[in-house]
Amino acid sequence: MEWLNRIRFAWNITMGLSVIALQSFFSCPVTGLDPDPVETKVCVVTGAPGEQEYDKLFGQWREEWAKSLAGVGVEWIGQSEAVNPDATQNDRDRLKRWIDSVQAKEIPGTYWLILMGHGTHDSKSTKFNLRGADVSAAELSQWISNSKHRWVIAICASSSGPFMPALSGPGRTIITATKSGLESNFSRFGGYLAKCAGDLNSDLDHDHSISVLEAFVAASRQTERYYQENKWLATEHALIDDNGDGKGTSVDFFRGLRAIKMPDKGKIDGESSRQLWLKESPATGVLAAESKSKVDDIEKQLEALRSKKSTMSEEQYYSDLERLLVDLAKILYPDSE
Repeated sequence: MEWLNRIRFAWNITMGLSVIALQSFFSCPVTGLDPDPVETKVCVVTGAPGEQEYDKLFGQWREEWAKSLAGVGVEWIGQSEAVNPDATQNDRDRLKRWIDSVQAKEIPGTYWLILMGHGTHDSKSTKFNLRGADVSAAELSQWISNSKHRWVIAICASSSGPFMPALSGPGRTIITATKSGLESNFSRFGGYLAKCAGDLNSDLDHDHSISVLEAFVAASRQTERYYQENKWLATEHALIDDNGDGKGTSVDFFRGLRAIKMPDKGKIDGESSRQLWLKESPATGVLAAESKSKVDDIEKQLEALRSKKSTMSEEQYYSDLERLLVDLAKILYPDSE
């Protein structure tokens, strides 16, 4: 069939040029990347362990984050005194100072905040447990209010669900380990997220980088597997929100990175978090900012087209698909025109 030959041609061009882009990354100096690679763009907070077994476990999670964040500027809060000589300081104040320093930056950027530990919830508030004074969802919301920056915030703790509506908003991706404050048993999701964020087995779209959505999906699947293998009822159900509606989406709405069903109310999440990385992919790292924006836009159009496939004629669907793939190829390798 003619349309099939055409689409194969367009697809082969696109895939071939993607490989060329990757080869260029490894053979040439990369330009246009962050000029200040040591800037602190991530803050990892370890909460009060409470018991020795959790202190050891949280230490393992920190080690996983250290591997995943290699080469990224990180502020570590809540580590043991042996690692951090300032550990006797108030962790809540240290967290507030870091957020204030980010908020004071004039140039908009993307900043990550990872909280891993224990949470508590009652009718009045939801809190993340720190050594010393805890931090509530309402306080954290106040600290990042009116921000010009994009935020990726993961609350990896029991009873963390209420943090989502409190922190959700435009330009923010929020992950919580539980879907509500009532899921109060110890949460293991944070350990899997720390590992999956740096494990290329989480790279579902094979672009040699791991997006926020990919890390969330992989960590959620591994958390599910933990309960299944132990024949326990799952007591935690992680959510991700990147559309600002504060509702969140669980992993069972996705097959790979594609949404396979829609929520009863609101929109599905995942569109923006699939284009956010801790470390940029080699293929996009060599592109100028304007070209990256165009690639992001085409990827969104491709996803929208796939979702409408069942309502379109075969000819129209593949015609639109061919057009988008050719446009993508032109951006990745403009000299081929």
